[in-house]
Amino acid sequence: MTTMDGYLTAKDLMNFHYCKRLIYFENVLKIKQATTTKELKGRALHNSFSVSSKRTKIIKEFPYWPKIYNLRLKSDFLHLITTLDCLIINQTDNEAFPLEYKYSKKPRKIYKTMKLQLSLQALLVNELLHYSVKFGFIKFSKDNSLAKVSITDRDLEEVRTTISEVNTIVEKEILPPPTEYKKRCIDCCYFNICKGI
Repeated sequence: MTTMDGYLTAKDLMNFHYCKRLIYFENVLKIKQATTTKELKGRALHNSFSVSSKRTKIIKEFPYWPKIYNLRLKSDFLHLITTLDCLIINQTDNEAFPLEYKYSKKPRKIYKTMKLQLSLQALLVNELLHYSVKFGFIKFSKDNSLAKVSITDRDLEEVRTTISEVNTIVEKEILPPPTEYKKRCIDCCYFNICKGI
């Protein structure tokens, strides 16, 4: 296992799908990633998210459903931990919908890592809170847009598979191949180490 007292985080799973070597450098060699300016701005916006969203109807079709902000979920079974920006709850139908807040514009297509994060949250909400999760939302701050993202059994299975693959890299100390998308290497804090391997 890896970060957060032996528990994987959403960041670990997203890193795996961005570039598998991020897992090796951070969780095997214990070289922490540098925090970017974008991440700092994103954290500041996350801190103000719950306050501002209480004053506006973020999802107009669900104005009266309860919402829990900054919800921390920890699964001992999956050895997984995450914090949801917001969870919208439909108690009548025993359903819940994770809502993520992103410091960016809405892309033409929702990135795989974004869907993975919502699917991971859905898995934990189902296991720990026993709500059905069929879709989630992503709020994009730079253009004030909202994306509804479906979550299927196949998506949940991909999360379980990713957890297993990340743990294999960490436990066996395997150096995986780098990402095939070389543009991702340009701003990577591990670039100089990685190119020397």
